[in-house]
Amino acid sequence: MLQIKRREFLRLAALGAVATLAACTPATTSPTAAPKDGEPTEVPAESSYKGELEFYAQAYTPTSENPNPDPKAPKREAMRRLADEWMDLHPGIDFKFMQAPEGDYISWIGTQLVGGTGPDVFWIWLSTLNQWADEGKTVPINDYLELPNKYAEGDSTPWKETFKDPFLESYSTKGNYGGVPLDLVGTGLFTNLDMMKEAGIDFEAGINKEWGSPNSWADLIAWCEQLKAAGFIPISAGAGIINQWWISGMLADQFLHTWIEKFDGLNYYENIEEKYQKGVISQEEIFQAYYCDKFDPYAAPELRDMYRLVKEWATYMPVGFANPDYGNPMDLFLNNELAIVWDGSWAVGTILQDSRRKFEFTSFLIPPVTKESSEFVPDPPFLPIQGAGYGSLSYGLNRKTLEKGCVDACVDWLMWITTAEHDEMIVNEVPSFIPSHKKAKSLPEMSGFVPSDRHIHPVTDPYSWFGWQEDKWGDLLRREQTLYYTGEIDIDTFMENLRSQTPALAADVLRKAAIQYSPDGVWDLTRWKCQPDI
Repeated sequence: MLQIKRREFLRLAALGAVATLAACTPATTSPTAAPKDGEPTEVPAESSYKGELEFYAQAYTPTSENPNPDPKAPKREAMRRLADEWMDLHPGIDFKFMQAPEGDYISWIGTQLVGGTGPDVFWIWLSTLNQWADEGKTVPINDYLELPNKYAEGDSTPWKETFKDPFLESYSTKGNYGGVPLDLVGTGLFTNLDMMKEAGIDFEAGINKEWGSPNSWADLIAWCEQLKAAGFIPISAGAGIINQWWISGMLADQFLHTWIEKFDGLNYYENIEEKYQKGVISQEEIFQAYYCDKFDPYAAPELRDMYRLVKEWATYMPVGFANPDYGNPMDLFLNNELAIVWDGSWAVGTILQDSRRKFEFTSFLIPPVTKESSEFVPDPPFLPIQGAGYGSLSYGLNRKTLEKGCVDACVDWLMWITTAEHDEMIVNEVPSFIPSHKKAKSLPEMSGFVPSDRHIHPVTDPYSWFGWQEDKWGDLLRREQTLYYTGEIDIDTFMENLRSQTPALAADVLRKAAIQYSPDGVWDLTRWKCQPDI
């Protein structure tokens, strides 16, 4: 089974999650200015490239191209049909779908990019593609995005403006776009309605129709109590409680909102719009508070209370909730052993088609935390920004395409698959995602997962404080959370274990992030209240 690791990368204003690779990287490309709105004046030139093109499509790889397809998995062939049609339009191009090897995909693709090998066009998260464009691993496609999609007949709209929000605001810290998205994703709490009814819960009456969630966290916990009393396993947070930023990212906005007034101030980036800087606590501002204000986040009662809330929530979860396989919550859910499971829109197809499911289901969103559950949350309450956006499947160009002379051909392929018609055809083949094209329709099953208009978390979540989700900081935070949530350590030990490791981890990040220490840095320490000596 292919293992995908996700890592929070350095961003200026919490513009999204991206992934890092090896320490050894090729020379950085020249940055492109942040894109401006403008009218295109021409369409992309026809490519003269003849030869082989390799494409790694990840989840959209045709079933017929998989040497060992899962017989229970939904079948996909839309990308195969589109590839055949595209090759008919481009005689001389031998288009091939490539399979990624077993194991750690992130490490594998990183090695390929550095070595000038691997697929010409490949999958990784959109924000990762953008960051890698800054680092010279992927090809910036800013100029192409200003042109109309040549396959959108009669439409002169710049390609970049055909994608749903927040694509336009997703460029890298140096203003680069490194790829295009095919879809958006959402997360939700899938619910066994039969169990809810048996436990005496009136689900429809308990949902705030405006929010698509219960009125409060306290109401969600009350549901868990009723389900537990009825003899059911109430809930599982899946990957979101320990191994991902999901719950900490959502709750940080609720519990740590007072930090905005205290620490927001490093809003000096000319290539980032003001609205993505002011009113947002970035990783850099966390660092300035730590080094210059001598701020100890681990002593903050609001942070401690946030983790207390999650620990209490975990008592309603299955045995093994903290294990790497998350206690197999989807299997429990489909087998009618679990009432509620937190998962993504990508699970809809599986739930609909799995023969084990004998119950009616629906989904709802994580509710706001109110004063009933914590003194540290805002009043009036607001719905958390859910785990949603760009995205699942995005594609960019390997830097080797520059030497091969096939950049135009690769971009042509990306334009082909991102027309409204083709995007809809690929994405909607199996209910999992939301098409990225503004004119593409979503399946009815995806209606509850459409991302909110609010895209930017105002407070950077803890997984992005003194490192990222998949590095030493992430490993430390994940381990200590597990020990705390399972009752093996108390909150004081949890916080002290983080505190003791922070100086070394923070210094390592600062050496890479500051322009005073690294040619690839973006933080300017002369703008800080102090200049840390590390």
